[in-house]
Amino acid sequence: MNRTKRGFTLIELMVVIAIIGILVTIGIFAFQSSQKKSRDSRRKADLNQVSKALEMYNNDQNKYPGVDASGQIAGCGAAYTDTCPWGSLFGYTSDTTNVIYMIKLPKDPTSTWYYTYEQVGKGYRLYARLENLEDQSIPTSEPKQYAKTCGTGVNCNYVLTSSNTTEPTVQ
Repeated sequence: MNRTKRGFTLIELMVVIAIIGILVTIGIFAFQSSQKKSRDSRRKADLNQVSKALEMYNNDQNKYPGVDASGQIAGCGAAYTDTCPWGSLFGYTSDTTNVIYMIKLPKDPTSTWYYTYEQVGKGYRLYARLENLEDQSIPTSEPKQYAKTCGTGVNCNYVLTSSNTTEPTVQ
């Protein structure tokens, strides 16, 4: 009597399901890692654009804008002393005058973190928190972050400075 084998055994099916599970897990991890790196690239590009706007402000006003207590740029309004919240216009507009340095100051891509501005002498520092802790821009010495807050309970670990300002010390 010849028996023909049809279908798969339970063990074969379980092995295939286990392999698929492992591949899905690896794929999800790689996808999440690439998303973090993408958001970090955006953060760096955002601060680079803000830096260019600050340089334009400096060319017009012969100084960099002030800062408020929460780390926001204070360079808006007719007197250029009003706070420019992240996500809003950086400049001044009226019926007769339009001085715009940035149409919209960027906000951090996450809803829980934010950028921080600091006026230092005749220069400035812009701070952000990077998610990829292996990024080459993060300080190498412990604790690998600065004494500036970039979110609730989170310190910044990336800084962009004006050419006349030194990087802050890691704290």
